[in-house]
Amino acid sequence: MIIDLPRQIDPDLAADLEKESAFVSPFLNRLRVRRGRSTVELEIADGARGAEVQAKVERFLEAMLKRTHSFETKVFQHSARHDDGPFATGVHDELKRRGWVFDYGRGQVALSGPALALARLIDARAAELYTERFQAVPGSFPTMVDAAILQRCGYFDSHPNAVSFVGHMIEDFDAIEAFRQANGCAEGALMPPSEHVHLPGLCLNPAACFPCYPTLEGRRIGQHGAAFTWQGRVFRYESRNLAGLDRLWEFNVRELVFVGSEEHVAACRRRALPVIGELAGMLDLECRIETASDPFFATVSAARTFWQRAQEVKNEVMLAVEPGPDGAPRSLACGSINLHGRFFGDRFDITAADGGRAATGCVGLGIERWVLAAFSQHGFEPDRWPAAIRREIFG
Repeated sequence: MIIDLPRQIDPDLAADLEKESAFVSPFLNRLRVRRGRSTVELEIADGARGAEVQAKVERFLEAMLKRTHSFETKVFQHSARHDDGPFATGVHDELKRRGWVFDYGRGQVALSGPALALARLIDARAAELYTERFQAVPGSFPTMVDAAILQRCGYFDSHPNAVSFVGHMIEDFDAIEAFRQANGCAEGALMPPSEHVHLPGLCLNPAACFPCYPTLEGRRIGQHGAAFTWQGRVFRYESRNLAGLDRLWEFNVRELVFVGSEEHVAACRRRALPVIGELAGMLDLECRIETASDPFFATVSAARTFWQRAQEVKNEVMLAVEPGPDGAPRSLACGSINLHGRFFGDRFDITAADGGRAATGCVGLGIERWVLAAFSQHGFEPDRWPAAIRREIFG
């Protein structure tokens, strides 16, 4: 099925249409923007009610195509690599073949060997830099977060499609026994019916910074501001977009949060740019830090993408990774550096030294993506890696 668009769209919007279409209908197998970027092609599952799927697609397209402004991407930091060897290809498969990655499927992986050593090194070095440069206080937070906190953080209103809810069996003897019996001799796991599962209002944390803000509720931040750092386990449902180390449902983030006056937080973000560049330089990685926006749900995408781009409140850490199937160079967002204004200060009653609401900002680095980028850029021959890194991860 072909649908005509009202205008030719830019490449960024075309890519977002294809990616975000995963959340349009379970019967939409694929939406592809055709060459020329003025039509889309739909692949609808056999037996589906095509008219219903088409209607959902048309509402999705109408919402997404409200994005009419195109902003020039600004690059604030660029690091070139010294390794002149070719980029590796098939990195995820090679990591699996070597036993350094175990892929459970559906966006979950286990790391071992040099891949695990590298992940730990990246996280540890980032934590050291944050402590040295920002006097960040280390912390630890739970994996589950109360749904009420996510609502206060605005997540349900911006990214409802990405939430992973936590459920448990209802406290009912017969329901639990039926579930037990069903799985007693089954060849595969049998899930209980939805009426036997209770959602108690807990979610798996979808953004590493969120659990920090409730711990600051009602506090007054000192004149020199405050900073906190930790490694968070993060969960974002990506539907059919899940792919290798590129896009996981469950991953690790080294987080840094700034709190204080708006001037202090803005200064911290400026200071964070060369710190991330230093981390990339230690690994000899090609890296850019540039303006970006979040992948908001379709019905709010146009307005919020415009606001983020216009205010330049989100920067992404772009690392070069293995080329695409056509051999074209490819970069992946492996972290973000964000300004929140006084949003969380208002939502969680956090006060700055002057008595007004505190501002916040954060830096999040996706550890598994940094691992992918490093193996993409240096391959699997230890001699191509920086000497200090080589000793740490290959022995």
